[in-house]
Amino acid sequence: MSVVSENKANKVAPRAAENPGENGTELSELGIQNSNPKYKIDNVLQHFGTIGRFQVVLIILMSTIAALAAWRILFDLFAAKNNFDWTCTELGLKHNCTFVEGKMPCEVEQNKAIEDELDEVGNGLYWEFNNTGFSIKSDIPLPCKEHAKFTFTSSIFFIGAFFGVAGFGRLSDMIGRRKTLLISLGLSVAQAWIIPFFKNIYVYLACRCLDGAAFGGYFLISFVLEVEYAPPKYRNTIGTSLHFITSIGMASIALWGYLFQDWRMYSIALAVPSSIMLPISFFFAPESPRYCLSKGDDKQALSLLAKVAQVNKQEMPVNCELYEDVDTTASLVDVLKNPRLLRCGIINMFGWFMTSLVYYMLWFSAKNLAGSIYINALILGLAELPGRVFAFIVMEKLGRKATFMASLALASACVMVSAYDNKTSRKVMYGFGKALSGSLWAVIYLYSSEMYPTKIRSLGSGIGSASARVAALLAPFISDALTLSPVIPYIAVGVVGFLCTAAFILVPETGGKALPQTLGEFDNLFEKKETKDPRV
Repeated sequence: MSVVSENKANKVAPRAAENPGENGTELSELGIQNSNPKYKIDNVLQHFGTIGRFQVVLIILMSTIAALAAWRILFDLFAAKNNFDWTCTELGLKHNCTFVEGKMPCEVEQNKAIEDELDEVGNGLYWEFNNTGFSIKSDIPLPCKEHAKFTFTSSIFFIGAFFGVAGFGRLSDMIGRRKTLLISLGLSVAQAWIIPFFKNIYVYLACRCLDGAAFGGYFLISFVLEVEYAPPKYRNTIGTSLHFITSIGMASIALWGYLFQDWRMYSIALAVPSSIMLPISFFFAPESPRYCLSKGDDKQALSLLAKVAQVNKQEMPVNCELYEDVDTTASLVDVLKNPRLLRCGIINMFGWFMTSLVYYMLWFSAKNLAGSIYINALILGLAELPGRVFAFIVMEKLGRKATFMASLALASACVMVSAYDNKTSRKVMYGFGKALSGSLWAVIYLYSSEMYPTKIRSLGSGIGSASARVAALLAPFISDALTLSPVIPYIAVGVVGFLCTAAFILVPETGGKALPQTLGEFDNLFEKKETKDPRV
């Protein structure tokens, strides 16, 4: 049911903004009077014609947050790295302690036997590390039988992210994008300053779980905000830019790890940028006008768009009154009741799952590739950039659907070919696979944000992103399975990837179409011919 705003801007002026970043500017200050013609948000954004200073500032802000997110994802890559610089103590030698080049103490069977026999922690007693601050694995003494807790540090991040994307996605639909962004960023900053000052594995694991939950909020919201302020014809450009920065962030973590090889200094170095971004986001991060309309606050939505016009030095449409078909009853229940929406939601979750599985499987299993861990991390991060470029170009030509299907099919093929036991070909397939997985991430975020009605857009993307965290949680185990069978995991992942590719035949194309506000407009996505809004 269409709901036309009943509050006329010429009858009720919007309240003065307590925070310009939150509420925009009073319409009277911008010369907006006598609102008679009705415009949808996409119509107004199209009226502006191009990306202005407002969108540029927003892109810089959200892209910086995306880089911070990349660092938090791969934090354990260097905080929990292996430390091979150790020696047996005199007491350890008496009990048959054995040093093996290129192995941690607990990877040597004789050393594990010493602990089992004497029931004492070997670290610091039977062997000692020459540089304990190099890694939490050497700085936090644990018995060998509990060393699995170190390998759980990455998985628990994604457990937190699993709940974070769903919880913060729902929260953003309830209290707004801006407040949710600030809450999740604040949570990330808090745990980042706790980690380096507590030499306790349980504190570390708890902080990593909170870090993942926070990541599930601010990264998803940063993308949603970018897309919701983007003029339709530039939505692809703005959406893809966030993923370019994410790839650069992934690659740059190698520089942080190399410069700060003490894990505590490394932790502090990564906490500082997040702490700086929190107050910056408070003053400059805007609320979404689409969210305001979904809550029936058309005055604030119009005020936010007027602020965009003011910053960009552009003109609002003459005598503008904002209008949207806002479905105020849309919820998760509507997803279950609408067969098309339910089908798209399930397939969308499958797409998120496979995107994440291919991506993180290649990340975590790359530790088995020859060479420096710093160089490998740098190369794998940079390898994503060609994939982002591919997605950016092809999405404009072929659309979101075809680009995703082509990228996933090729990535699945690369994973399957990696089963061939040849060091050179495997490295090449990893490179191509990482590039294609970069393309997949760029498409799936944009595709999801364009597919769902406004009322459940963040929730729908959040649930899809949660399924990606399940895949990320499984990826380390698949990586370990490669040491037992170097063929079956590659083939299995590749086959499931092809099945997911085929499933996307059943979802609609969203490229070049207005963001759906209601369930009715969502159904219109399935129409072969796009019906243009007469107000465009």
